[in-house]
Amino acid sequence: MNESNQSVTRTVLVEDQELLRNVLVKTLEISSEFVLLGDCANGAEGKRLCLEQCPDLLVTDIDMPELDGITLAQELLKEQPKLRILALTNLKDPYTINRLREIGIHGYVEKDQSLEILEQAMRTVAAGEYYFTAIVRQVSSDLAQDPEAFSKILSRREQEVVRLVADGLTSKEIAKALKLHPRSVETHRYRIMKKLELKNVVDLVAYAERHGLRQKA
Repeated sequence: MNESNQSVTRTVLVEDQELLRNVLVKTLEISSEFVLLGDCANGAEGKRLCLEQCPDLLVTDIDMPELDGITLAQELLKEQPKLRILALTNLKDPYTINRLREIGIHGYVEKDQSLEILEQAMRTVAAGEYYFTAIVRQVSSDLAQDPEAFSKILSRREQEVVRLVADGLTSKEIAKALKLHPRSVETHRYRIMKKLELKNVVDLVAYAERHGLRQKA
């Protein structure tokens, strides 16, 4: 927290579901522990708010328009390494959880948890500690123990390509999403198929579904 105001945690909220965002705004407004610097519905606006306001804590959704929460967190941690970040999301797939842990996010709470759990997570993360629910601990343990886990076989870029292929995107669409040349995407796809010893896209989609490489709310 800022040395000039240690009694409260200066907070930014990024959440694209209006009803939930309004509930959280009201909760923060009546809290004696947190002060809300701003709230918004997309990652791009969230990044602007954080760069302008320099909060102590960011509470952010992950699956958002314009800039997803993983990219938002990754970019902000480079700009503001002291920022504490808590993910509030419906996404529970291994790919998302693994990426959040890889980038060094400080906490994770599913949206179907109680408001009391979220408040506890916010206090814990704001205090400089980590807060992860049971599903995060279980997924992390499963990936660590599985010698054939996607995180041990595929590079981060290859994981992204598999996920997008499984979501039905063409190589051209994947290239646009990842800001790559279409030829690079085709190269990645070739290497992925070879690594995983798969024959076609149907097999690749099945692999993604088995190993949690599809983002599902």
